[in-house]
Amino acid sequence: MSSERIERHLAAILAADVVGYSRLMGADEQGTFERIRAHRKELFEPEITRHHGRIFKLMGDGLLAEFGSVVDAVSCAVELQRSMLKRNSDVSDEQRIDVRIGINLGDVIVEDGDRHGDTINLAARLEQVARPNGICISEKVRIEIKGKIDIQFENGGEQRLKNIAQATTVFHWRPEGAPPLVTASADAEGIGKPAGAKPSLALSPLDVLGGDPRVVPLAAGLNEAVASSLANLTGISLVTEANEANYHAIGSVQTSGSRFRVIMKILDQRSKKQFWSERFDGDMASTFDALDDLAFRICSALRYEVYERETERSRLRSLEEQTNEELMGQAGHILLNSRRADYERSVTLIDLVVKRDPNNFMALAIRAWGAMVEVVCGYREVSPADATIALQFARKATELNGRSDFAQLIYGLNLLYLKRDLHAAVRQAKRCLELNPNYALAIDLLGMTRMYAGDAEAGLRECKRALEANPRFPANNWFMDNMAIGNFLREDYLAAIEWARRSDQIHGDIPRCLLLLISCYTHAGAVADAGREAERLMQACPDFRMRDLRRWPFLREQDWARFADGLMKARLCQ
Repeated sequence: MSSERIERHLAAILAADVVGYSRLMGADEQGTFERIRAHRKELFEPEITRHHGRIFKLMGDGLLAEFGSVVDAVSCAVELQRSMLKRNSDVSDEQRIDVRIGINLGDVIVEDGDRHGDTINLAARLEQVARPNGICISEKVRIEIKGKIDIQFENGGEQRLKNIAQATTVFHWRPEGAPPLVTASADAEGIGKPAGAKPSLALSPLDVLGGDPRVVPLAAGLNEAVASSLANLTGISLVTEANEANYHAIGSVQTSGSRFRVIMKILDQRSKKQFWSERFDGDMASTFDALDDLAFRICSALRYEVYERETERSRLRSLEEQTNEELMGQAGHILLNSRRADYERSVTLIDLVVKRDPNNFMALAIRAWGAMVEVVCGYREVSPADATIALQFARKATELNGRSDFAQLIYGLNLLYLKRDLHAAVRQAKRCLELNPNYALAIDLLGMTRMYAGDAEAGLRECKRALEANPRFPANNWFMDNMAIGNFLREDYLAAIEWARRSDQIHGDIPRCLLLLISCYTHAGAVADAGREAERLMQACPDFRMRDLRRWPFLREQDWARFADGLMKARLCQ
């Protein structure tokens, strides 16, 4: 049998579509259709032809075009976006047509007038993560056009794109004069809407102030330790060039006698503004362990300040326009608030990602986390269906990416809270810390498992270290709750009450914290205070019943019996 030879050739593929197409059509179907057709006939078709390209596929909201030269393709895209700004200059926000464009380079399969293959698939995915009025290109395209086109593309970091096996580094450009990616209220603060790419961070060497020669090796070692930790993070891309990063971390070291001070700052490269600064003090005679701890605190601060900034940015965009990275960032961030409404919102967001990409390990891990939040926060027994989903998703996330510190963490939390397998949870915490020794949540998990296993002193040391990592971390109340649990196990009820009250001040009316306060007040003999907290619990959760309370994962039965006895003596509803 003979087989027909498949024709292939190298081509640059340009994919374009309309931002918010469904919204525009829903508001004015006929008018939107006519405006899109006018842009295509009067601008896109002539410009693509002028740049030696050919449209081979039209969709309702977009098109695919082929070019023999990648320089022609990018030049055409630049001209299209600049021309669209002019055409939209006198158009109301409700009627303007904004376009995003993705460009890739590679082999395509030729079939009559159509084109097929992975090159086209990736171009379409790049278009989906492009910013409104912008262009998103692959690294291959960026290499080919370097020095040939006089525009600068911004490094958007690595992204895992739907149905694309390998992570893809993407690069963004928007024309001068494009509408700010901000809402009116956020513009004053310089907070814009990102394209949703995994955030990229550049870390510059620490400046040594004052000329003290003792500080030079310290600064170099500290910088290397921070960079090593950042490189291990799943959700941030560490890049070497500041002009290719979304964020730029800079810092300085200076001495005063035997003490030194490190000041770190983060600049948002998109708004060109500094949005965070913190100081970290140490002793010149510090041991390696002390310097490692300082690097741990700096890395933790950088990680969560960037995450928080990205989450605030993405909230300004509609769900339709958000990429998987943006939706996952929001879903994970709001779970840190420990509220039932946040849990429900997180599930809604992450289910959109799982629907788009069922094998996205990060989405599966966040979904597994969300499924057990009610257990972790002390609401009630998890349903068998949610327990099954959580364990399946958590296990699959680690199978898809065994080097993700976050995936390993979530699997460990599931083993602790849903299976009550303390030994397996300890193994997961240690595995997570092998991947990233400076991961505060993993340090806290190790502390929790040791406390629940009965070693309160060792557990308290770990949880205290996690708590000290970053004073602004939104889930510090979790660490404070664990400090309360450790002191409850030591029967130091006054210390436990103090930690639980600090937690309550951060996020009030969280059942786990209230349950800790009730039991500890009872055992401390403060019956009236226990009664007051019991009333607060019933107001926050009117459907709470002791019979629904899931057994906390204490290994020793006497520890759980003592905890539950403090609750029952406060006469909580049975």
